Amino acid sequence: MKIIKSIEEMREYCQQLKRKRKTIGSVGTEEGYLHDGHMSLVKIAKENADVVVLDLLHTVNYFECSPEEYERLLEIYEQDFLEKDIELCKLNNVDVLFLPSMHDMYLNILPLNISIPVIELWVSKWKPRAEFIRMCRETYNIMLPDVTVVGQKDVYQNFAIKSLIKQLGLPIKVIIAPTLRDFNGVALSSRNKVLRPDDYKNVISIYKTLQEVASWKEIEPINYIKSYITHHVKSEECCVDICCAETLKDLDVVLDRKALITITAFFGEIFIDDNIIVDPK
Repeated sequence: MKIIKSIEEMREYCQQLKRKRKTIGSVGTEEGYLHDGHMSLVKIAKENADVVVLDLLHTVNYFECSPEEYERLLEIYEQDFLEKDIELCKLNNVDVLFLPSMHDMYLNILPLNISIPVIELWVSKWKPRAEFIRMCRETYNIMLPDVTVVGQKDVYQNFAIKSLIKQLGLPIKVIIAPTLRDFNGVALSSRNKVLRPDDYKNVISIYKTLQEVASWKEIEPINYIKSYITHHVKSEECCVDICCAETLKDLDVVLDRKALITITAFFGEIFIDDNIIVDPK
């Protein structure tokens, strides 16, 4: 496995692959702390491209923390987790691991002068930043991927990425991979490992409740569904959104069409999200 830290080296390497007519598959991560869910994306990328590049950025901490806190968390990650992530990538035949400096990445990105309607929705509900989408554009410009593989769990992120690629006219195929789950139905996530044991047990209620709602035969009012979910998910706070599966526009009255139900449940300062697509027809 090749490890590249320099942006210019990564750009030149991918250009060399293109000259050799090799196809490139990209798998992006926001924080590292890799797990089998990430590796399931790698597997699909390898089935659809000659060379798979996994980028390991730290966007959440970089954009949400103070510079001092970001450096502290990055140091902890590099000391305690980076080698584990590298070994996992090697075991799963990642071809290239891209480890750029976030400072260098951010210096290179330009304003995002396109309209992605879901961004405002995404920022208000999920608290990522428009800068993350700008960072996606920069990594695509560096890697020149033919395929990018993303997980179904990150549904708002996926919608924004597809909008970005379409509006910029980038020749990138987006493959949305199914959410990989533990034996108990819990969606694999880097956040699971920082949950307290009792909280992890309660996370099981998220998928269980989604499955219950998806099995209903009767068409129910949206407010009833939201109330049912918030009362059955065992968390300190539970946010539920029900929207059109294609446009992500909120549904207001009844769940009478193919819809996406998303849950964000909070356990202390840790939030866990999950979703399911239901079709009452």
